[in-house]
Amino acid sequence: MRWFGGFCNPTAPPRAPADSARPWPTTPGLWTVGQWAGEEVRTMCTGRRFVAVIGPSGIARRDLARLGTFGVPDDVAWRWPGSYTTVEVTDEFTRVWTDLGGAWPVYTTAADGGVYWASSSRALAGLTHTGPNVDRLAAWLLAPSVPVLLAGRSAFAGVELVPAGHRLTVARDGVVRTNQMWSPRPRPGAADHRLRAELAAAVAVRVVAASAPTVDLSGGYDSTALALLAHESVGPDHAVTGVTVCPVGHPSGGDLDYARLVAERSGIAHRLMPLDADHAPYTSLCAVPVTDEPAPSTVAHARFSGQLHWMRTTLGTDCHMTGDGGDSLLCSPPIMLADLLATGRNRRGVVETIRWARLRRLPVWSLLVSAYRTSRSNRADALARLSVELFTGVRKAVPKGDIGWCATDLVPSWATYDARARAAAVASSVPQRFPEAAIGMFAATVAAEGIADVGRSARADIQLAETVGVPLHNPFTDSRVVDAYLSIPLDERPGSADYKPVLRDALADLFPAELAARTTKGDFNPDHYHGMRTNLPELHALADGQLAALGLVDPVELRRTLAMTAAGLPVPFSTVEPAVAAEVWLRALADAPDVVWTPVAAGEEAK
Repeated sequence: MRWFGGFCNPTAPPRAPADSARPWPTTPGLWTVGQWAGEEVRTMCTGRRFVAVIGPSGIARRDLARLGTFGVPDDVAWRWPGSYTTVEVTDEFTRVWTDLGGAWPVYTTAADGGVYWASSSRALAGLTHTGPNVDRLAAWLLAPSVPVLLAGRSAFAGVELVPAGHRLTVARDGVVRTNQMWSPRPRPGAADHRLRAELAAAVAVRVVAASAPTVDLSGGYDSTALALLAHESVGPDHAVTGVTVCPVGHPSGGDLDYARLVAERSGIAHRLMPLDADHAPYTSLCAVPVTDEPAPSTVAHARFSGQLHWMRTTLGTDCHMTGDGGDSLLCSPPIMLADLLATGRNRRGVVETIRWARLRRLPVWSLLVSAYRTSRSNRADALARLSVELFTGVRKAVPKGDIGWCATDLVPSWATYDARARAAAVASSVPQRFPEAAIGMFAATVAAEGIADVGRSARADIQLAETVGVPLHNPFTDSRVVDAYLSIPLDERPGSADYKPVLRDALADLFPAELAARTTKGDFNPDHYHGMRTNLPELHALADGQLAALGLVDPVELRRTLAMTAAGLPVPFSTVEPAVAAEVWLRALADAPDVVWTPVAAGEEAK
């Protein structure tokens, strides 16, 4: 597993990671772990300043030299294409800038008289042998669709998360400061042209060094855009392979037809990976390796790992891109309706509410009332109400499709009193940790938090891919891509009922007309129901496990919920999948040894 980090203390670090750590000889107290491609770790040491840019980036050598000479500006995270973390070390301080999309999360913990920081929360937890952060776990289980509850928190007790788009400063005297460097800032200009340029640059950063790049080609906008831009980037003399998964014996229909159409029109090499019963959701969950937090692909790990192994052995993949993050970034959240009303754009607010109501088959008047109420309130009040609902387990009656800050399902019946109390405490603490969103920026704020949540959690999937030997990338979480899209002014932002029109317009010359006219994606719920029914005995066995031991889950109620879901009864997957993923992760964590840290002799770190 690849990660990087360092130690801040007036003296040499008393401990360093023992497993394949590579100290940086010019700067004591910094290291990388695992195998890194040369272009992913770029360093510059000039006088008493050391600068490192870690991760895929488009920074030029002259720009890196300028950082080493003059220091690092606070907009460094979105100056160049790619997804990277920037580190600056001087005699006075260590500073770390996190990317906007959360793709390289940075964590901190206090130990050995100083501050350790790293891109792996599990590695830092190995320093003090701390267990999972039960409060964060409870909040994620009960309100998985409210990412602000997790902001600043890692999956481990005593390990803090530096939020996306922030600067961490650790002074030599041990004082730690975290400051927000970026927030969405509207600016004029052709949004589609800007998105096209930044997405193309993000793709080019990846494929330029790859010999066998592959891309998910699922038949939707996001993955198709990446595949077409990759094909355009490498030119006619090199191949980009689009990979589409499909059930055995069903080589056509639905998403597959769109994927095949794109490949035929563009000349992209197209390969189908057939899925059989062994790839069904909820299959072989005991084989999921340990990661920094529950991986998004946990319940689909059989398919995910099967595809990775197949691509590695069959195609020799050395760079694989997915469209993860596209939905969170490119689809305007419904709270945009409140933005319009709060800023006096009443006519458009009514029109967009009617369009959203028709799309979702919801009553217009109740949506308008809900949007108006949210436009006149703040998130602190919404979080206070959420805290009460989580604690009591009873959600206040709201119209279907409520337009608000905290769109959550009912508290699951299997949640214990302790789980509800912990989640409620987390919700009530958020307003003290983060400022209110500005009027007119509700949707942009929610989207920024959503994409950062996707990027951070996707790091766990990237860690799973690393165990197979496949470098996995999600360009929609790149800083400049995020900044380009979230800078669209409110008057130009698509409505919530629109299906990614900016991306469609940005790729108008590459998208086939049939794909550009598409407004939906395939439904994978039938596969999940089938997988649950097939693996129900194993899922029932998970109920009496780590979550129950932590006091978060009533195993009897969880088994009942699993049985109801498998039978097709109306139980939201959001009350099932997080519990399954968390239990699988906790068991993998319990079975895996801690990351080992060893004392460092004086001068050893500088060898």
